[in-house]
Amino acid sequence: MILSKSSVASDIAKTLKDEFSLVQHESVIRRIKRLFKNKLFDPYKFYDDVIRYVISNYKPKHDDKRIHIVFDHMFSHDNYTVFMITMRVGKQGIPLWFRCFKDNDDSDAFAEELLKEGISYVSSLFDSSYKLIFLADRWFNSTSLMQHIDSLGHTYCIRLKRNIKVFVYDKKEGHKVWKFLDEIEPYKYHSKSFNDILLTDNSYKTNIVISKTDGVSEPWIIVTNGSTKRAIKDYGYRFGAIESVFKNQKSNGFYIESVVKADLDYFTSMYTLYLTILGADYSKNNSCYKTVKITTHKYFIENGIRVKKRVMSLFNTGLTLFHLAFNSSKYIRLPFSFTLYDI
Repeated sequence: MILSKSSVASDIAKTLKDEFSLVQHESVIRRIKRLFKNKLFDPYKFYDDVIRYVISNYKPKHDDKRIHIVFDHMFSHDNYTVFMITMRVGKQGIPLWFRCFKDNDDSDAFAEELLKEGISYVSSLFDSSYKLIFLADRWFNSTSLMQHIDSLGHTYCIRLKRNIKVFVYDKKEGHKVWKFLDEIEPYKYHSKSFNDILLTDNSYKTNIVISKTDGVSEPWIIVTNGSTKRAIKDYGYRFGAIESVFKNQKSNGFYIESVVKADLDYFTSMYTLYLTILGADYSKNNSCYKTVKITTHKYFIENGIRVKKRVMSLFNTGLTLFHLAFNSSKYIRLPFSFTLYDI
């Protein structure tokens, strides 16, 4: 898969032509498909064993041990739906837990019990010294999910839809009234926050912060059981932490959307995180890779200031390094300790 940069069996078969030179190409394709569909292989169990080992060797960058966890759905055209929970590493992410479903309207993929199962699993990966912050977009406006995350001792920062009711103090009325969120006027130059307000007909007590509207078409409305001063910044980490993973699986990595007719077992078996770990290792231990130079960052001038920005993702850094090592006659270090570095 890594050599072919694809999860499509026919593409993988092309990279194996030397190993199967006496075998018909179609036969090689069938062998690859049988490998992915092997009933004796449980991809979820395998991934669980790997990720538990990876997290046990995780090297956090900050002493406060704050970990941003993001959950969302990924769609592969009309063929598959994946519910995925990722962990932020630098400005990108790695998958921690996922479940795959056939078709993009499978109700099981959106069941609240499934979401809670994944959240509980991720919680079990980390010891009590870590502070987990769960981030999600407006699709997950469920007080039951918020309560579940809170019961596990973690923080949530979830963006709300504007048609949700809250019980909030009204200056004109002189007391608290029920209002829809779109009836609350945000401040223009700074955020507006409310602590211990009641949310929806469930009267769930929580905190809400509305971001400033200057320069944005629509303000963020974030609900959190943590600090409203940090909620907006924390929620901003959601985009890189999960969008980069989706991109790696799709157009920037294994082109998983090209798999359109495979059995669900085949589709489920194709997830990997090694390349992102390898890219993080290269960024953290650059002095160990003296024989190879990969341009991962470049300098740009912004507002008269020279700033350094990443131009190659951790995933693609690992992918490039793997290809260089595989095709090189000189020694290139490829660690398989599965030690994950925050960067």
